[in-house]
Amino acid sequence: MSEHPKAETLRAFYSCFDREDWVSQVKAFLAPAVVWHVTGDNPLAGNFSGPDAVTEQMLRYQDRSHGTLRLNTSIMATDTHAVAIHVATASVPGFAYSAHEVDVFHIQNRMITEFWSFSEDQARTDRLWS
Repeated sequence: MSEHPKAETLRAFYSCFDREDWVSQVKAFLAPAVVWHVTGDNPLAGNFSGPDAVTEQMLRYQDRSHGTLRLNTSIMATDTHAVAIHVATASVPGFAYSAHEVDVFHIQNRMITEFWSFSEDQARTDRLWS
């Protein structure tokens, strides 16, 4: 059985982060009106609209984690949603982070149109990004 097309898109999206030019690669998957919802009570939480705002947000994650954020990801999809389940890890001075996270995507025509992120331990996630 072949993989669902939305899962293929999401897998290709996450593979962008392995490249040095990941920002431009990621933007190719973001619809012009993409909306990115990030839960939490930290400086990186909020709603972000458009590819530039989304990739700027991603750069903040890289900066705040000192480049240590890693995702061990499983991907699944249906006709209505694509989902990435991660074990996310990062290490910053005085704090080692590890938590399960779930990212939910809407994808249309191989473009991400909307995203929601959830952590199993929001307090730990808030501590990492604060």
